[in-house]
Amino acid sequence: MKLQQILIIIASLCSEPDYATCSPKSDRLTLLDFKNSISSDPHAALASWNDSIHFCRWEGVSCDSTKHPRRVTALDLANRGLIGYISPCLGNLTFLTALNLSQNGFAREIHPRLGHLQQLKFLILGNNSLQGRIPNDLANCTRLRAMDLSSNQLVGEIPVEIASLSELASLDLSWNNLTGRIPSSLSNISSLSELITTENQLDGSIPDELGHLRRLTLLALVRNKLSGPIPQSIFNLSSLEIISLESNYLSMMYLPIDLGTTLHNLQNLYLDYNQIGGPIPPSLPNASQLVDIDLSFNSFTGHVPTTLGGLRDLSWLNLEANHIEANDKQSWMFMDALTNCSSLNVLALFQNQLMGELPSSVGNLSSRLQYLLLGRNELSGSVPSSIRNLQGLTSLGLDSNNFDGSVTDWVGNFGFMEKLFLENNRFVGQLPSYIGNLSRLWYIALKSNKFEGLVPVTLGQLQHLQILDISDNKLNGSIPVDLFSIPALISFNLSYNYLQGILPLEVGNAKQLMEIDVSSNKLYGKIPQTLGNCESLENILMGNNFLQGEIPSSLKNLKSLKMLNLSQNNLSGPIPGFLGSLQFLRQLDLSNNNLQGEIPRNGVFANSTALTLDGNKNLCGGLLELHFQSCPVLPSRKRGLSRSLKISILVAFLILALALAATVFLICRKKLRKTASMGPSVLDVHLPQVSYMDLAKATDNFSPFNLIGQGAHGSVYKGFIGLLKSVVAVKVFNLEMQGAQNSFVVECQALRYMRHRNLVRVLTACSSVDSKGNEFKAIVYEFMPSGNLDMLLHSEENNEHSPGHLSLTQRLNIAIDVANALDYLHSSLQPPIVHCDLKPSNILLDNDMDAHVGDFGLARLCNDGATTSTGCSTSSVSLRGTIGYTAPEYATGGHISTAGDVYSFGILLLEMITGKRPTDKMFMEGMDIVDFVQRHFPDQIMQILGVSLKEEDNALHKGTGTGGEETHHCLVSMLETGLVCTRPSPKERPSMQEVARKLHATRIAYLEDSSC
Repeated sequence: MKLQQILIIIASLCSEPDYATCSPKSDRLTLLDFKNSISSDPHAALASWNDSIHFCRWEGVSCDSTKHPRRVTALDLANRGLIGYISPCLGNLTFLTALNLSQNGFAREIHPRLGHLQQLKFLILGNNSLQGRIPNDLANCTRLRAMDLSSNQLVGEIPVEIASLSELASLDLSWNNLTGRIPSSLSNISSLSELITTENQLDGSIPDELGHLRRLTLLALVRNKLSGPIPQSIFNLSSLEIISLESNYLSMMYLPIDLGTTLHNLQNLYLDYNQIGGPIPPSLPNASQLVDIDLSFNSFTGHVPTTLGGLRDLSWLNLEANHIEANDKQSWMFMDALTNCSSLNVLALFQNQLMGELPSSVGNLSSRLQYLLLGRNELSGSVPSSIRNLQGLTSLGLDSNNFDGSVTDWVGNFGFMEKLFLENNRFVGQLPSYIGNLSRLWYIALKSNKFEGLVPVTLGQLQHLQILDISDNKLNGSIPVDLFSIPALISFNLSYNYLQGILPLEVGNAKQLMEIDVSSNKLYGKIPQTLGNCESLENILMGNNFLQGEIPSSLKNLKSLKMLNLSQNNLSGPIPGFLGSLQFLRQLDLSNNNLQGEIPRNGVFANSTALTLDGNKNLCGGLLELHFQSCPVLPSRKRGLSRSLKISILVAFLILALALAATVFLICRKKLRKTASMGPSVLDVHLPQVSYMDLAKATDNFSPFNLIGQGAHGSVYKGFIGLLKSVVAVKVFNLEMQGAQNSFVVECQALRYMRHRNLVRVLTACSSVDSKGNEFKAIVYEFMPSGNLDMLLHSEENNEHSPGHLSLTQRLNIAIDVANALDYLHSSLQPPIVHCDLKPSNILLDNDMDAHVGDFGLARLCNDGATTSTGCSTSSVSLRGTIGYTAPEYATGGHISTAGDVYSFGILLLEMITGKRPTDKMFMEGMDIVDFVQRHFPDQIMQILGVSLKEEDNALHKGTGTGGEETHHCLVSMLETGLVCTRPSPKERPSMQEVARKLHATRIAYLEDSSC
């Protein structure tokens, strides 16, 4: 179901029920009350809920046949796609023992009336959109054995009353927004075997009293803000099978030396991303069932215990980013010992203090090994040829060591290899041609070695290759043409080698290419015009070669270009004026060429710190800071100059130019070397690189249970990426949909350069292939736990931060946040960025109810001063945006402008006050939401307010008798702003800067007058 359909369904939810109608009644009528609370039943799960059959035979309903009349004992409607709220009338099903509504779309709060279910044993409400606090009344369900409230949007503290549930065995509160401390009183639940609070905001220390839970098998407190040591009492819980405490602030000098003895039933130990030191306990193998050990990103010291080889079922051993040592035969014996672990899948020792030669026994590790990560150590010597036995490897990291020798004996045997990291070593010899047989490779990093010979033509066979870095070696010959036929290649770096010949015309075939770096080689000839076909290019680095001719005019097509370095070549001709029109160009180095003519002054040429032009003796003009002499004034045709005078001027000009070149020569060379070495990656070093497999793992293989939204160009999933240590929203583009490919590019380009607190934050992006070899594109955003404004406006809930009950102050704050974001896009960026699709569902809310504008898939660069421009075309304008929010001029062929966003904002403002969508069925026969407001403005605005704003206004009048007048003034001001923004003519609308100032003034006046 599409997101738009879902939002329409949410909008149709009925008003808050009268709980007085939940008086005791038959189970059948109670079930029908529940059915009435469902607004969407896409799989017809409740189709059988009618009078044609007895209610005990309705889908999901179970009854106790011994009772007369029969009573409902279980209601199981898990994973039915239901949308609505959980009717509080379910509290009447007093014989109910099991309630499972998990993996649906239930919203609102968990009503306290569910606490009437005193026979209830299983309460399973996970994977919904429930909000509010956990009701204390649930403690009245004294027979509860399992409570699952995971993956919702619950807030507040864990109620201490839960401790009275003496029969509770499993408590899962994970993936919510709970705060405060873990109640020590939970230790009173002697039957508790599973305690899960993963992914919340809990703080303080782990209560020592939890060590009294003698039946506890699973303790998962992952990704909170817990601090202090792990209580000794926890290590005495012999019943524990899983300890998962990663990503907190836990600190300990060392772990108990007898950990494996006291926790002899342990199967999974996750303590990564904390502050724990000391040696790895050698007693771990006494927990003979251990499968996973993750102690990474701590401060562990000493050696890897050889005793770990006794763990026959060990699958995951991650000791990355510690201070573990291995520097002699004795300390390396752990590698021999691990060969006994026949199920080992991951061995990660990245960034430790391993030294010396890698033992040949590494090749005897498990045939199931997929990840071998030994980078950033001090390993030396040749890589043992036995490593080729590990044919199941998908990721091999030997980077940043001191390895030498050839790779020809072992690198070609890895048929499943996806990522190969050998950079920053001393490898020698030729790159073997059979590297092209590693058909699954998508990342090759071989830079900073001593490889020589030709670049293997067979690399062109790697159809999944995305990133190729063989820079800083001794490669020679020409660049293979086949490299540019790789459909997934986005980053191509062959710099600092001895490559010769021309840059092939076929470079234009790599239209998806984002970075090309061939600097510091011996390339000659012209820069091919076909380079302009690679419209995704961001970085072009070709300095320090022998390139000649003019800068190709086709580069004007590279709208995403960020860095262009063509320094130290033999280029001639003028500097193309279009370089100043490339909106994102931030660094331009054309120094030490033979360029001539006047230096432009627009765009990048207006920033002397972003520009290097020294060493071009025939340039003139430009910014004064560049220290080029002024261009000669052309003589009048009528008067003319004598031939001798012309020669004198030319000679003087040449002498001055040569003198200037000599003065800055040393500075130029130093700056050139520095610039040539920069070459930032297309995948910004500050952004983590993620693959399709990383995102599939984060979202449980893009499970429908993690689907949180769906739009025209793709779907959005909730997930957790360990590398980022945070919950994320993953937007996966459906590339079969028309425009999806372009939407991905546009959104990446827009978001990469925008930085504002009220814009959604992009964390990284992925352009890859999926498990079937199909093209895959996704953008990863910061997850916004409070949903979007559409759901908040058009659903109803019973707590202060929930749908339908936004206070006027909250609505005003959200409006100001959105106005600030649009003001930034329109005023602070050059050229302005027009969002083109502003609507409530594209406004996301964080924990603090701060608004963030998102979804830039339709955004455009636009010059408001022009009727049309390359960045703001008139084609398909009528299709831009969403019906009801789109400016009227777009429907008649008007060009896209910032005034269109102002109109959309005005509609949004009116919707926030009236509670009605612009597509509401009441708007027909020529009347729209603007007319609706205009007819009642300003004297009758109470008639058009949304339900909850009317309730707020009534409460103010019925309470102290104050606040009503201030509220009225605030509403009038907001509606007036909305009406001004929606004027028919774009020229009559204010700028977003003016709108933001107006709303700020409105807030100041409202808060001061009402003392809120």
